Amino acid sequence: MSGLNMAQTASAKAALQRTGSGILTKEQFPNMIRDKIELQIDEMMEAWTGRVDASQLKGLFLKKSQKGLIHRVQTTVRPNDIVPLRRDADDDIQLISAGEGFGYTFRTHLFALGVAWERELTEVDDVGAIAQKFEWLTEAAERTYKHAMADILNRGIKPTSAPILSLDGMYLVDSGRPNPDPRAPSWSNEESDADITEDAWFAAKLNAYNTIGPNGELLRLKINKALIPQAYEMVAWKLTNSDKEVGNANNTANWAAAAGPKYEILDDLTTNCIYYILDNPQSEKNGLQMRERNAPSLADIRFQNPDKEGKRIRFAIGFGCLDPRYVWRGGLLNAL
Repeated sequence: MSGLNMAQTASAKAALQRTGSGILTKEQFPNMIRDKIELQIDEMMEAWTGRVDASQLKGLFLKKSQKGLIHRVQTTVRPNDIVPLRRDADDDIQLISAGEGFGYTFRTHLFALGVAWERELTEVDDVGAIAQKFEWLTEAAERTYKHAMADILNRGIKPTSAPILSLDGMYLVDSGRPNPDPRAPSWSNEESDADITEDAWFAAKLNAYNTIGPNGELLRLKINKALIPQAYEMVAWKLTNSDKEVGNANNTANWAAAAGPKYEILDDLTTNCIYYILDNPQSEKNGLQMRERNAPSLADIRFQNPDKEGKRIRFAIGFGCLDPRYVWRGGLLNAL
């Protein structure tokens, strides 16, 4: 129990020298004013954290903590052996073996932004102005998170460049992807450019079903839902809300309405593309990760001028992607 005082005794505090009066002056309550500011900071940070954690974009990334600037992951390839016949009298037994997979390095980056004000602004209890500055900081941090995540998805399919690459050196959604086992053929999680149609959605379902694993084994994946930009909502709504085939006068049943994937509007998706989510993005199957080395925090800025005060917000995050095949498919959409 070293360092813990388990036998404390009562000791009354001395009366404060500052007492109240009918008129509030800046000299009377500086500690109370500062406490009120700190309370507002705590409330704003709690609200900000709740907004980020509950955001639509955040739900698509698997969040992981990371201690170092970089974190290297070495993957293995699951064997696809089957158990052979064998007699108990045989001396030799076949051993199972796993191959080495691709390696990947996650990197985190430091972000910081500050605000400053004159000490007198604190002394006159103008906490409304100061609290607004803190709100600017939390809004800037929230905007940073959102822009970083949205950029990954907006440049995840056939980009000229992307903010991150996947475990295999390819984009989040790509074709001609290598497998670590040279005996396994290349694979793809990219759909052909298309409109939002019954045929396109069935083709995506069939392609997901025929996805091969790193060892060449068929995975038989299912589409959970589709993510589309706001501009394509009407097309998707008509496709999924008609029991008859859209654009066909032959009274043909509409497969998309009865058995097609559910769709969701992804507010920050500005590229004409569609993502098919195959499994829960919050499961360990999701290779797309947000790595947090330091959670956002507010702290005082120490200026040389003692009459200048300030706060800064600081955090360290990074993004990367291990194997995307278990959660992510997608393709570009033809312009409307």
